[in-house]
Amino acid sequence: MTRLWRWLGRTWKALLLWELSAVAWAILASYFTLGRRGHLDWTHHAIGRDFINSWTAGHLVLSGQVNDVFNPPLFLAHERALFDPRLPFHFWSYPPPNLFLVLPLGFTPYMAGLVLWSLAGLVALGFALRAWTRDPWTWAMLMLAPAEAVNIGLGQNGAFTAALLIGGLSVIDRRPALAGALLGLLIFKPQIAVLLPVAVLAGRRWRTMWAAAAMVVAVLGVSLLAFGPAPWAGFFGPTLTTQGLMLRQGHGPFMWMMPSAYMSARTFHLPMVQALEAQAPFTALAAAITGWAWWRRDRPLELRAAILMLATFVASPQAFNYDLIPAAVAALVLLRRDRLVFVGPPLAMLVWAAPVAMMGLEWLHAPITPLVLAAALVRLAMLANAGRPQPLAATPSAA
Repeated sequence: MTRLWRWLGRTWKALLLWELSAVAWAILASYFTLGRRGHLDWTHHAIGRDFINSWTAGHLVLSGQVNDVFNPPLFLAHERALFDPRLPFHFWSYPPPNLFLVLPLGFTPYMAGLVLWSLAGLVALGFALRAWTRDPWTWAMLMLAPAEAVNIGLGQNGAFTAALLIGGLSVIDRRPALAGALLGLLIFKPQIAVLLPVAVLAGRRWRTMWAAAAMVVAVLGVSLLAFGPAPWAGFFGPTLTTQGLMLRQGHGPFMWMMPSAYMSARTFHLPMVQALEAQAPFTALAAAITGWAWWRRDRPLELRAAILMLATFVASPQAFNYDLIPAAVAALVLLRRDRLVFVGPPLAMLVWAAPVAMMGLEWLHAPITPLVLAAALVRLAMLANAGRPQPLAATPSAA
């Protein structure tokens, strides 16, 4: 009877996760099939939404117009000239090293590039998840998580950043230098690496730290040699100015896609200073839990990694729903380890569904996503505190 009860418990949770994923992928399918007007969707955005930024940047790099990428008015003019004059406002928001990632897109037409971009992200994510787990059902579930559906629908790079973060943390015990190299590559999207220094220093991961630092220096140096200093001046000038303006004045879907306490405060029209004050305790909580978890090297790596993955999105004021693939990994860890059926599983399922559900909740002025992520993080910390010590060489799969 006990085994039957456990099997039923696992089955209903798995079925519910699959149903939530199916809803997300159904929404994605409807986006690509309903309301299309040629290569534009019903809101006059490009099919693949933000992919237009990566595709245009790749073409500008290939044509030798790198500096225009970091000039928002010129970049928008290039997008409209290359794609469609009806495009709404877009701008490039990444540092110059990201140009290496999008350079191959300069050789492709738009729709072919979108397909290749999406497939490449799935392949990279698939390899990282294979390093994380050998269970085929868990692997398949993560590959089909709602966060990945949102990432593909918006043509974003969330699968690549997730692959680096998940892959790096998966091998940090067994191959610390490789982990550092993978984590150092997150320099192309540094807001996803906001708590990595805390984890690495608290965990005394010196080989990982030096490998990550070497990778960062190498990438920065190569980007400087390849593109010169002008793109960096543009990034720290007009690009960051525009990004700051969007964080202060952005509205509509731009706000609804961000799971941070900062942007939740902005949905209530609070000024930037007060929104940052609302974000501060969340960032402090995430940093404190991450530091504690990684200082306790005898805790299971699976739990420590899940804490870091989830804490990243609690701490960062600027992350988006398409970045939440690592949070889905943390949700499955919480779902599997928490035996309080009315605590862990509901939190895990809310985190799992957040990339899709949060947009409707934000629109309804019910921005509960930061509270859900923070509550799930605290619960993971409680599980780590109550867990049994393990040998330091254990891996996520073994754990």
